[in-house]
Amino acid sequence: MKLAVIGLGYVGLPLSSLLAIHNEVIGYDVDSNKLQLIKNGKIPISEPDLDRYLKEALNSGNLRVTGDASDILDANVKIITVGTPYDEKIDYIDYSQLEAALDIIIPNLKKGDVVMLKSTVPPGTTTGPVRKRIESTGFRVPEDIGLVFSPERMIEGQAIKDFQSLPKIIGSTDDRSFEIARNILGGLGGKIIRVSNPETAETIKMVDNYSRYVFLGLVNELAIACEKLGVDVLEVIRSAKDEYPRNAGLLVPGPGVGGSCLNKDPFILRGVLRKLDLELRMVRSAEEINTGMPHHVADLVLKYRRSGTVTILGVAFKGETDDTRFTPSFQIRDDLVRKGFNVRMTDPYVKGNGITSDLYAACTSSSIIVLVTDHDEYKRIDLHKLRSIMNDNPLIIDTRGIIDRYSAIKNGFEYHGLGRL
Repeated sequence: MKLAVIGLGYVGLPLSSLLAIHNEVIGYDVDSNKLQLIKNGKIPISEPDLDRYLKEALNSGNLRVTGDASDILDANVKIITVGTPYDEKIDYIDYSQLEAALDIIIPNLKKGDVVMLKSTVPPGTTTGPVRKRIESTGFRVPEDIGLVFSPERMIEGQAIKDFQSLPKIIGSTDDRSFEIARNILGGLGGKIIRVSNPETAETIKMVDNYSRYVFLGLVNELAIACEKLGVDVLEVIRSAKDEYPRNAGLLVPGPGVGGSCLNKDPFILRGVLRKLDLELRMVRSAEEINTGMPHHVADLVLKYRRSGTVTILGVAFKGETDDTRFTPSFQIRDDLVRKGFNVRMTDPYVKGNGITSDLYAACTSSSIIVLVTDHDEYKRIDLHKLRSIMNDNPLIIDTRGIIDRYSAIKNGFEYHGLGRL
């Protein structure tokens, strides 16, 4: 098959690189700087192993990237992986990038093509606005053009592994489109799950992150409760889950909920259902808890120190990525600055805005460390070296539970963890 992937971001670039193992792939993007980097075999995002797969795809000749829309004409399947951000002002999705992708695709459609959406959209989008746009040109769906929705379920930092192993949900308008999608996505690895229609597949994507957002609200509230109770939330969760499957869904609390998906999908679903006179009360409660966590972390610092220099470890919203969308780090920084603290920030992947990649330089003469992001580098911190370059009586606030409490205390730190006072 000849495929076109529209949008070469956190989803589209790894997807294109992997699809090129078995297919001819054209990767399209409007960002000329990004395209030049990719053509040179360099990845514009931080994603483990992606550089190797990208270089193999380019060297094989199976992957070609372009900013010329006419290059996608020959592709039998057009795959949309552009962003679909949530717009708080209208309590709904911002369709502008999807509309722009359709502007590119529709003039380059031909009879027999399949359009596959992997961008997150409200239920009813594929067979509603997208179908309407295509049929406005004279094509018929599904007689002339097939439609598929297959939600993206990968997590940044493990995209390659997830693409190759996670189940692939496929909702299509017709059998032929399903078979084409099955052959393409099945080549990546993982189970194929066919659902009744695109609307069902779109709803599954909503549920994936709706449930996770609510579960995070539950454990974040539990962390605050454990601080009041004087027990260790991580010990509670670990022991509660041990060979007890009814608690298998318990997640690990954190300093806030970052990233695009968890700060979008539950609210897209909420917006859809509000139009149908149904309020998602669980999302409302979880939102109150989750958005309050960065402020709670800043309050923890103030509880143990009234002033000093704070070094925030980690700016990305999660480990092993450079993505800062909705990161709690900036909220924690702003709160601490308002409370009178001098704040530094360090991250091995994020650059700019005074952020340094040198962990130990950022901590020199600092009084307080707030660990926000679970980067692997921070799991291997040399606490003895760290203590030697910091001010007297240094404090660690560990919001991820990745620094060993007893090692920290042994090396001369005062240690407090989120939900672990």
